[in-house]
Amino acid sequence: MWRPSLPIGHDRFHLEMAEDVAPESVAAAYMLVHETLLLFTGIRYFWERGKHAVLDNTLFLKDGPLTLRGQYSKLVIPIRHFLEWAKKKGVMVHVTGQEKTGAFVDHLEMIARNAPPKAVFPPNNEYIRREIQHRPERSEAYGSRTNYGNKLFVKLDDYHHFVLSIPTGEYKDTQSLGDFIGVGKILATLPSILSHLHECALIPIQLANGVASLSSYPSAAILKMFADI
Repeated sequence: MWRPSLPIGHDRFHLEMAEDVAPESVAAAYMLVHETLLLFTGIRYFWERGKHAVLDNTLFLKDGPLTLRGQYSKLVIPIRHFLEWAKKKGVMVHVTGQEKTGAFVDHLEMIARNAPPKAVFPPNNEYIRREIQHRPERSEAYGSRTNYGNKLFVKLDDYHHFVLSIPTGEYKDTQSLGDFIGVGKILATLPSILSHLHECALIPIQLANGVASLSSYPSAAILKMFADI
């Protein structure tokens, strides 16, 4: 049974606070850590009950990249170790994050115009530094300390293209699709969960955002009460 000792970062949120004010970064960091822990709570539930077949047939989706920055990046290495260990035991844990904003999304918008349908492209460290970040090479590869998923550009058709984060287990400077854990099943699943309500959207993430939105239940009922006063 896998029982890692995770250096959880939420007990150090106070390090980002001043005596009389808490910056917005604290809320963002809390949300990111909380999302990560919730994501792996489901994985742990099935793992500890020996339901490896369920894990092999389940896609765990996260809204946003698979990354933790600053002091919270201490979680990244244990997560990578677990995914690598599970892979070596023959258990594929399918985890994917989808980015909807940022430099990677802007870059994909530009290159997707000339890409054929069903195209996939794993940008390696050199490509990311040169073409997306426009920075010189560094001794440390992009995301080697902060990301537990590598980037993958996917274009399914003219209306759906995605910047995905998919784990590789231990860090790799991705060169091929074979580096990504469970990439075959993940790509095969995407067409069945496409949303046609919004461009480049996936239904599970769209539904989760809808529930969290102020315009959705239960907040809609509260807003209606105020409107009727």
